Amino acid sequence: MAIVVSDTSPIRALHFLKELTLLEQLFGTIIVPPAVADELARTRQPFTAIDVSSFHNFEIRAPQDRQLVQTYVETIDDGEAEAIVLAIELKATLLIDEVAGRSAAAAAGLPYMGVLGVLSLAKRQGLISDIRPLLDRLRLELRFRIAQDLYDQFLKSIGEL
Repeated sequence: MAIVVSDTSPIRALHFLKELTLLEQLFGTIIVPPAVADELARTRQPFTAIDVSSFHNFEIRAPQDRQLVQTYVETIDDGEAEAIVLAIELKATLLIDEVAGRSAAAAAGLPYMGVLGVLSLAKRQGLISDIRPLLDRLRLELRFRIAQDLYDQFLKSIGEL
């Protein structure tokens, strides 16, 4: 299994959908930097607090290059910055949804995927059967931003439209 580092939003979204176990099934251990663990531990409506240290498949690990983290913090938040630097250091795939963070990951040459990629991979591996109801819950209940074109194109690509 590939090494995976996660930012906050994929964990929050999958936890909300009660599908957090997909990460363990797909990737084994999920590594999160301290800033992400701190963000997850705080309640932020409509999300409940998530203590990742209570899950056996999550590992909290700090990036070593604090100077590089500070460079990223100029344009993205602390959690995204630490996740990107940690993914660079571990040569890991990054789980991230925010546009600015994805742009920074792409510029750093990191492989990355968001919630849609995780759900698609889970469907291909037979771990879930239908993604559309999950996406609809994300969009309607969480106000998760998925452009209509992307939504339609994604559902078509997985045979659900």
